[in-house]
Amino acid sequence: MDLSRTYLRLGNRLIDLRQPLVMAIVNATPDSFFADSRATDSGSLRRAIGRAVDEGADIIDIGACSTRPSVQSDADSLAGEQLEWQRLKHALDVVREMNILVPISVDTFRASIAKRAIEEYRVQMINDVSGGSDEMFRIVAQHNVAYVVTYNRLNDEHPTTNLLSDALAFLSRKVDDLHRQGVSDVIVDPGFGFGQTAEQSLALLDDLHTLLHIGCPMLVGISRKRMAYEPCGLTPETCLEQTLLLERKAAALGAAILRVHDVAATRAMLDDQR
Repeated sequence: MDLSRTYLRLGNRLIDLRQPLVMAIVNATPDSFFADSRATDSGSLRRAIGRAVDEGADIIDIGACSTRPSVQSDADSLAGEQLEWQRLKHALDVVREMNILVPISVDTFRASIAKRAIEEYRVQMINDVSGGSDEMFRIVAQHNVAYVVTYNRLNDEHPTTNLLSDALAFLSRKVDDLHRQGVSDVIVDPGFGFGQTAEQSLALLDDLHTLLHIGCPMLVGISRKRMAYEPCGLTPETCLEQTLLLERKAAALGAAILRVHDVAATRAMLDDQR
């Protein structure tokens, strides 16, 4: 049995991946695309984190710099490094005060932010939507934490017209680099919405099982994204049913982790699918 595909080490825990995990999104930002995910003060952070725990989240993913589509195409709109750390530190202080036992992931593309979160708060996972950098790879290798590498088509230097082939090649190269540097717990993310149209993302979802050949657990972030709402003429606020249908499909095709806004609804869907 290939333990790398069956278990994930987060800190001192060995997490069973034979059933999909639910990763709760907590955005310590005022501008993330889904307003209900925003938690910018101590009270809203406590409520969001507490709700995620109570509803059965397996991992809590905290982000402090929005990478919504409009920001991806305009780097000047990104929160600066100092502001990102200020927001993230606030959220991680709340986690510490609440004595949360659920593993914590930090959603950041900045190696310096990842380093501080790991060293100062002992976070167990870095979720990097950029596709990674040499500096980021060195840091996660040095600290031996789990790492999510994303296929971000905006950062693919040699894209072709074949999205699936590009994602497979990009992620395979990155996983090889990470393994060579000694990072053992690597998770791949197809990067739905990152440089992809809704139509492209839906086609990539159909072929999701192909990415399992990389040999790593897969994280899928579909929740309330354009691929869920745009084809139906809906909005992020009104597409929960469509999100759950796509997440159900992703789980059936081999997703090991679902990154979601709606923990209770996703947990119920997965329980019903067993």
